[in-house]
Amino acid sequence: MQANMQGEAVAASRQHWNARWFWYSLICVLCWGGWALLSRLGSREIPPETMQFLFTVGTLPVCLALLIGRRGKLEKSPRGITYGILNGILSGVGGLALFAAYHTNGNTSLITVATALYPMITVVLAISILRERFRAIQALGLAFAVVAIIIFSL
Repeated sequence: MQANMQGEAVAASRQHWNARWFWYSLICVLCWGGWALLSRLGSREIPPETMQFLFTVGTLPVCLALLIGRRGKLEKSPRGITYGILNGILSGVGGLALFAAYHTNGNTSLITVATALYPMITVVLAISILRERFRAIQALGLAFAVVAIIIFSL
């Protein structure tokens, strides 16, 4: 039985290595790790409002590259466009709050870890709004995340 469980774990691990979402997620983690460090360094020098403005300016080259890659074609889904704009608003307000937290000269590691708990909100929303399933092992993972932040803050 234990050998079977180990075999399933190895198979699941191989699936992750071969999944496109895994590599996109890895790129995201690497970029956001650098983003958090640069956010802290910049927040030492300039106010949060300026950091948020410059963050937005910094996304413009990415926007232009995407627009060029799509040959200027924009999406036509009003619902998708609305979600995208709301996402930008929430990201902007959240980024401003993070820059403000860094500007207080609080512990960078603690601020970063505390704000990185946002997936807990996402999980609750995905279960309640999107009706996604949540397994016991995933709940255990969230519990470990809560324990980790408590330990980290000591």
